[in-house]
Amino acid sequence: MHLRGPMNVSQIAVYTFPDVTAYTDQDVGNDMHQGQTNEPQSSSEPPLPPMPLYRKCQTTFETRVANATASPTPFPDPEPTMASTPEKDVSIAAASSWSRVAYYTSTAPAAATGIAFLANLGDPQKSGTFDYSFGNSLSYVSEDGRKVVSQTTAFDGTLATSEIEITAFTDQQCGVNCEYSRPMSTAYRGWTGENKIFMIEFQMDHYDNIGNDQGMLSDAPAWWFLNAAIPRVLQYGNDRANIPCSCWSTGCGEFDAFEVLGRGEERAKSTIHRPGNLEGGDSNYFRRPVGRTLKFAVVLYQFNITATVLGDEFVFGKSLSMDQVKSVVQYDPDSSTHSLFAIGT
Repeated sequence: MHLRGPMNVSQIAVYTFPDVTAYTDQDVGNDMHQGQTNEPQSSSEPPLPPMPLYRKCQTTFETRVANATASPTPFPDPEPTMASTPEKDVSIAAASSWSRVAYYTSTAPAAATGIAFLANLGDPQKSGTFDYSFGNSLSYVSEDGRKVVSQTTAFDGTLATSEIEITAFTDQQCGVNCEYSRPMSTAYRGWTGENKIFMIEFQMDHYDNIGNDQGMLSDAPAWWFLNAAIPRVLQYGNDRANIPCSCWSTGCGEFDAFEVLGRGEERAKSTIHRPGNLEGGDSNYFRRPVGRTLKFAVVLYQFNITATVLGDEFVFGKSLSMDQVKSVVQYDPDSSTHSLFAIGT
């Protein structure tokens, strides 16, 4: 997962739930599911893994935010989504709860369990690497996200401006189970599995950039997800021959859980970018939390993605019951703050 300021992060939690089919040879921790193609395989290629036992006919993307076209300024606050809901069938019933596998709190002293914070600041004298073909690799980063350091450090919770970005991986360094990563870079694994939940509590006050590069986007915070293979190779741009080096441009893409698209904007919206593959978004948004914190969840479950604002009372506990998760992903077609659309068949 990736974060861009200006943003104050109070806590982050990651949960996993047993998959019907576990793809143990893949590291897709920071990506939405990438669908199979209909292209025939050559006899020299290994067979595709079996499809999961349960899969909906359409992959859908749901947002629960205030509707931009129906809501005049001032923007209304989004409805909480933690109200109790009727029981629904659950396809995967082998376990009764989701386990918290990573947790971060900025409450002093800031602490992270199961999370390593990195940034594109590679320096071979400290951590990561640098060259003129590919720029800075991933590296360990200081608590404020500004400088490269030599060892993993707990994030202090503040990204002062949009000039500062950090990346969060698991605390498991890459070994034989990771796909290719740039030599000499600081490489960690993402969160594997088809079913997982990411939750964050944050605040996005207004601060302009303070550096000399006026071409950079200013006062535009964001929280997004990439396939872990992208930042481990080259997160931004191409090589010096203008050739793409990561799978971003060939289908891995990214999911912007929320992003402010212009300087000082109040609307934050969700979009899936997958060049050459299925992608989409709509005009729904939630109001940027200024002077207050807001809790937000991204749920990847049964090949659906739910991005939703949580109620202030929601607790990022050590586990989540299936009833809690069903309440979070419950879709109400009559609600003006819910949006549901397909991104594949």
